[in-house]
Amino acid sequence: MAAGFDFSWTQFLWNVFIFVGVPGLFGARVVRAVWQSERADLGGAIPGHTGGGRLGLWATGLVASALGFLACAGWLSWSADSAGEFRGPGLPAPNKFPTWQVVACGITVVLACFVAAHLSRWTKAGGLAAAMGTTAGFTTAFAVDASRTITSQEGVGLGFSVLGWGIGLGVLMTLRSAWLNSRYARKMPRRH
Repeated sequence: MAAGFDFSWTQFLWNVFIFVGVPGLFGARVVRAVWQSERADLGGAIPGHTGGGRLGLWATGLVASALGFLACAGWLSWSADSAGEFRGPGLPAPNKFPTWQVVACGITVVLACFVAAHLSRWTKAGGLAAAMGTTAGFTTAFAVDASRTITSQEGVGLGFSVLGWGIGLGVLMTLRSAWLNSRYARKMPRRH
C-alpha cells in the first residue's frame, strides 16, 4: 500500500453492509421469486433446470461477485494518461482515468456477468443472480478505496455503482433470458 493510505476497516464494513448487503437482500428475494416462477413453469417441484450451465444460484452469484471484483480492481487500480504516464496498480486507487480504460472496465463487467449467467443452470434466475453478484463484487472493490476517507462523495459513488450496475445488468439479463427463451420456444415442437 502506498504511504498515506488511511484504510478504515470500520468504514469498509459499513460501506459493504449498506451498499452491498442491504441491496443484496432485496436482490436475493427477487432472484428467489423468479426462480420459483421458473420452476413452476417446468411443472412443479420436479428437479430440472432451464439453463445450460452447472452452477446453482448461489454459486452463480459467487462466481459473478468474484468476476465483478476482479474487473473493478483490474481496471481501476491503475491509470494511464495521454502523455504515456502510468500510475499503479495499488492503493489508493487513481481518480482520473482515460476514457478507453473506463469503457474497457465497463465491457469487462458486462462480459463477466454474461459468463457467470452462462454457467448457471437457470436462465432467468441465474441471469439475475449473475447481475446481482457482479454488482456486489464491483461495489465491494469500489468500497475498498472509498474506505480511506469519510466523505459523502464516496457514498454517492457507491450508491451510483449499485444502482447503475444493478439496474443495467438486471435489464441486460432480463433481455438475455427473453432471447434465450424465445430461441428455445422456436426449437420445441408445438403441442396440439
